[in-house]
Amino acid sequence: MSVVTYFCNQYARIMKASVEQVYTELGKRIIEARTAKGMSQEKLAADSGIDRSHMGFIEQGRRKPTLSTLYKIAKSLGISLEQLFKGL
Repeated sequence: MSVVTYFCNQYARIMKASVEQVYTELGKRIIEARTAKGMSQEKLAADSGIDRSHMGFIEQGRRKPTLSTLYKIAKSLGISLEQLFKGL
């Protein structure tokens, strides 16, 4: 189990939300940060070293990214992992 999946499971248990809801919220935050930077999904994927379709699934909450993948995304967006998870 990845660190992110563990964290999401713990958060879901505390908040009485499903793990899928947590990943969906992470995806929304990535979209918000990306659009605030004026980046396309393709540009973010390329900068993060991720396939564009995989990035799309992450943004939709349909994939469970690893911590290293989330780090690459956050770095490409110019934000910290803390900013990505804060208040989740």
